[in-house]
Order: sequence, then C-alpha cells, then structure tokens
Amino acid sequence: MRFEREEGFFLGVYFVNITLTQLAVVAYVAAAFALTLPDAPMVPIVAGAVVIAIGVPVLCHPVSKTLWASVHLVLQPLEPAELAEAAAACFERADAARHGVRDR
Repeated sequence: MRFEREEGFFLGVYFVNITLTQLAVVAYVAAAFALTLPDAPMVPIVAGAVVIAIGVPVLCHPVSKTLWASVHLVLQPLEPAELAEAAAACFERADAARHGVRDR
C-alpha cells in the first residue's frame, strides 16, 4: 500500500497529531492543577504545557501517520488496482533480493 493514496491524504495525520497533542496538554494541565491546588504555580505549569505542546507533535508524528493510515484503510479499503500494484512491488523486491540487488 502506498502511504499517500490521494492528494491531501496527510491532512488526517495533522488532525490526529493535533488531537493527541491537545489531549496530552489538557491532561497535564488538569493533573498539575489538581496536584498543586490551592496555590498552583502558574509559570512551571505553563512551561510544562509549552514543552508538551512542542514535544508531543515531534515525537508522535510517526505514530500519527501509522494510525491515520490504518483508519483510512478501514474506511476506504484498497481497490483491486492498488492490490495488484502492491503485489507487483513485493514481487519485484523479492526478485531483486534473490539476485542481490538492493533498493535505491
């Protein structure tokens, strides 16, 4: 299966990544406030939220890409032409591996 099945395919990846990031930030801020009330230290909480808001998208991008590809595959299964293309690519790779040729 090609990862990018149509133009604009990766917009779903961005949606999944933003959703994961928002969930992580909200969970962190809620837990930080719950653990530090009544005198919550705002600067450390905001600094932690900023670190999470920058770090989670970078770290979760491959996961988001895979998750979106699987969701898209469930919602729109491969067409016969795509199955044939995938089978041909697998056959070519196996044939090349048998003859000691590496992918470029």
